[in-house]
Amino acid sequence: MERLLVRVPSWLGDLVMAEPTLRALWERHSARGEAERLSLAGPSHLLRLFDGAFAGARRIPHEGRGGEVARDWRGHDAALLLTGSFRSAWTAWRARIPKRVGWSRDGRGWLLTDGMRPARERGGAPLGVGRVGRRPRYLPRPYGATCVELAGLFGTRVTQTRPRLVVDAQALERMRARLAAEGVDPDAPFLLVNAGARPGSAKGYPRWSEVLSRLEPPAVVVGGPGEEEAVRAAASGAVALVEPVADLAELAALCSMAALVLTADAGPRHVAAAVGAPVVCVAGPTDPRHTADHLERTRLVRVTVPCGPCHLERCPLAGADEHRCMREVDPEVVARHALGLLA
Repeated sequence: MERLLVRVPSWLGDLVMAEPTLRALWERHSARGEAERLSLAGPSHLLRLFDGAFAGARRIPHEGRGGEVARDWRGHDAALLLTGSFRSAWTAWRARIPKRVGWSRDGRGWLLTDGMRPARERGGAPLGVGRVGRRPRYLPRPYGATCVELAGLFGTRVTQTRPRLVVDAQALERMRARLAAEGVDPDAPFLLVNAGARPGSAKGYPRWSEVLSRLEPPAVVVGGPGEEEAVRAAASGAVALVEPVADLAELAALCSMAALVLTADAGPRHVAAAVGAPVVCVAGPTDPRHTADHLERTRLVRVTVPCGPCHLERCPLAGADEHRCMREVDPEVVARHALGLLA
């Protein structure tokens, strides 16, 4: 079998949604006793999410979201690029990988030997979304489904499309001990709230404390590095795990233990779903069509605003319009969804 390099996504949520495709490729190689001929390349901190999975597959880590180096990729027969960046295609070309497969968009199609052109939409406002797209923009679709289609160019059929993550046993024990030290019984029901958001981020929900005031089970509030301020603000009497913040393996462990996970539409949402947790997700600037699959145990809460979904990291508006897509999400509605899933 060909020596295949897969450039995995650089965003946590996309990485989790791509897991079924990675699993199908690994199973195909493993069935022939050639798992070592599969390489996973991507940011080092994200690749650690797959510790304990994909046995035998080689890891090619790099630092940051765009730190791939051509010399690290040489020696492969084919590259599957699950990112849309120009740099990933450029790196595969410079590494002289004979077969280069990815999305043909944003001026990188000439670097690919096999490209798939994403569908475009006509520019109207989709039902229940709000904003009219700049014509002709690419049609927002579930990211995992697009990965499945790319895998088809290698003759790999992805039959199990629901993402799943293996919880690290050591991380689970660390989190059980840490919860007990914070006065939370790890064997009793508790809520896990991902309240993390970088300062000024449009993707953060500013009303978590109001949601928690309407719910009874003990709550544990988490976030990522640099998001400690938002976690403390949301906790308001709940347990805030900020010193230190939980790493990705520990986040997965916490999600697997929680009775319910509440989060904004960010990577931890997908981690929670992939370990089997029910999820209440507040979505503001993100387009819900990117994640519109496997929602049986997920409740998506959002309001329709004329300016969204914009996918901007910072809201460019001012006054009453600033951050409306998140500020106007009623905490009572979020709590009602949470109680429904808990029941």
